[in-house]
Amino acid sequence: MEKVENIRAAETISPEPVPERETVPPSPAPPEPAAEPEAEPEPEVLPWRLAGEVLNTYIIVEQGDKVLFIDKHAAHERMNFDRMKAAGYDPMAQTLLSPMVCRLAPEEQAALLSHLPLLEEFGFGVEDFGGGALVVRQAPFDVDPGDIEATLTEIAQKLLTTGTADPGAARDELLHTMACKAAIKGGWKTSPRELERVAQAVMSGQVKYCPHGRPVAIELTRQQLEKQFKRS
Repeated sequence: MEKVENIRAAETISPEPVPERETVPPSPAPPEPAAEPEAEPEPEVLPWRLAGEVLNTYIIVEQGDKVLFIDKHAAHERMNFDRMKAAGYDPMAQTLLSPMVCRLAPEEQAALLSHLPLLEEFGFGVEDFGGGALVVRQAPFDVDPGDIEATLTEIAQKLLTTGTADPGAARDELLHTMACKAAIKGGWKTSPRELERVAQAVMSGQVKYCPHGRPVAIELTRQQLEKQFKRS
């Protein structure tokens, strides 16, 4: 009898609850790597040919059904400007066999003397000669020796008007002047090889505007030409 009661007592005892397992949220899936943007295909350049030059100033290029007139000076000026403005630009300078004495207006001389490191950066070796004169012992290879005084005068005038207070503006003004003075000149005869090089820079899209923002080329279509001849 006692044994039966013990069994019944055991049946009435509730079992201890089994602790629930903590639900661990699943780890978020790692984000998929962003797809690299596809490189835009470079626009195809139609074949072109150098047809010649007129007025010793404008390069003529034929491309498909259009003709382009390229201002050789403006285009070459932009090529020089970009080259000189690029990081690490190292100008080729020439030591003058006979130092050149330049006499400028006092304010122009002062403007140049206050920017001697900048002038040196672009290949000029300039010193105060006394008596209101400057002596130039070294000049950039791109500047013709006969054009040195005019180049320095133009640089000084630009520094006086826009670049005296801002070093960045002073550098840009010097760049503009140097690029212009080193460019092939309109009205001068230019070798076919040089014309080809300038035309290539324009036709490839590398050069579109001169440093002052003006277009370096204009184009006429076959239809525009034929309209002038009353053929359309």
